[in-house]
Amino acid sequence: MKLTETKIRENALKLFIQKGINDTSLSDIGEEVGIKKQSIYTHFKNKNELILTVMNQVVQEEVTFLNDYFDKSKDHSLYEILYNFINKLKSRFISHGEENIKFLLRMMFLPPNNIENTVIVKAFTFYNQIQSHIEETITSHQQTINIEAEKAKLSYMNLFDGLLVELVYVNIENFEYRFQHSWDIYWRGITQ
Repeated sequence: MKLTETKIRENALKLFIQKGINDTSLSDIGEEVGIKKQSIYTHFKNKNELILTVMNQVVQEEVTFLNDYFDKSKDHSLYEILYNFINKLKSRFISHGEENIKFLLRMMFLPPNNIENTVIVKAFTFYNQIQSHIEETITSHQQTINIEAEKAKLSYMNLFDGLLVELVYVNIENFEYRFQHSWDIYWRGITQ
């Protein structure tokens, strides 16, 4: 029973990325898993419950990724930690097999209308974790910068948010162009 539920979640995530949430039906998911649509109802009340279950799993896994990334980066310079974090997110977003971050970012920007508030609350679990790690990282490297840690964090998050929009809505070329030019200005602004 648990194996089927896992397969349903995994295939739903894959189809949500490939076709979009609105264009993915429970029949599509059932076909991908090799079961009838009605069998999905044994595990999930409806499509919204399935979406939220996938969202919970993805947020949990992405928070684990964040914790691991920042834990392993503690001994690096502030420049490397912040710069590489954006690059790591971009690499994961464009990589095949990294559905979690694609799904999560799309859900943050385009949540389904009928469960929008619930999705946004769950997405902010991830986003708030990012802010917390950035704040902690900048504070622990305060001697590297010439402005208050809070201002450095807010500026970084504004840069980060803008780059996410490029990644989700535009294309990788625009993302790269904006990142390259914006990063230099951000870094000079907090260190000179």
